Amino acid sequence: PRDPPAPAVEPVALTLQAQQSDFTFDLGTALISHDSTVQQITGVPGNCQDFTSECPTAFQTYNVTYDDCGDTWTICRCTAANMTLDTAVERLGQVPVGLRRYVGTILLSPDLETHAYTLTSGDIHMFGDTQVDTWVHEAAHAYDWATGSPLSGSPDWTEAIGNDTCVPDTYSQTSVGEDFAQMTVMKIFSMVYGNSLPTGWTMDCMSHQMQYMSSLPLFNQDTLFGNTCAIVPSDPYSRHSTPPAEVASRVQPNYAPQPQSSTLLPVVAAASNSSTSVPGTSTKDNAAIS
Repeated sequence: PRDPPAPAVEPVALTLQAQQSDFTFDLGTALISHDSTVQQITGVPGNCQDFTSECPTAFQTYNVTYDDCGDTWTICRCTAANMTLDTAVERLGQVPVGLRRYVGTILLSPDLETHAYTLTSGDIHMFGDTQVDTWVHEAAHAYDWATGSPLSGSPDWTEAIGNDTCVPDTYSQTSVGEDFAQMTVMKIFSMVYGNSLPTGWTMDCMSHQMQYMSSLPLFNQDTLFGNTCAIVPSDPYSRHSTPPAEVASRVQPNYAPQPQSSTLLPVVAAASNSSTSVPGTSTKDNAAIS
């Protein structure tokens, strides 16, 4: 077995201020899940066997098919994992299909603290009982790195950050990649809640980052919530693109806009420039790039 890979580059902390210390809202109450079929399979795939050091017992492997896609997602669950298989299947199904199609294999392992990391292969390693916003956050890393050249490393994203004065929370300050993933959570929230942000956040100081998100093909209603992974035009970098036998009937509801602040709220101090990110230590996640 090999150790989890280190990031390809040392993350450089952002000096923009954080609006809040953490996400205090629950995206899981808003996003619908989808009907699923689960089949246990024999053996453990190599991309899970390589990480037996994360599982003190043994991995069991399952293929999961949702009613919005004809392809399967593979889950390798350590028998000692905190999260049940049913919970993992439900939470993965709550990741909107337009984003979920970029996710590779899911590995579930035990830990007293919840954290996760994502590989450039799209494989996501979850520890503890991670909540839906973390699943969305990790799927955002898979999307970010889908082409092998991260969107979070693009000049347009760098320019958007440079034109703003804040990021959503202290974890967003870790790096441009973590800010991209946290902004993805914010963008999806806004698409579900009438183009508003959670109460306690304001758009003013991070409007350029949000505008960049809005410019990406992923973030429109038909692509993100279209009830099929067979999106037209197709993306050759998505990992799931076979249409379902029948188009799912469930529709993601839209909710009333949240009360908004008209002025910038007090912010949390910026992270130190000496901040680094080491796989397996973060309480949120760590995009381990290999």
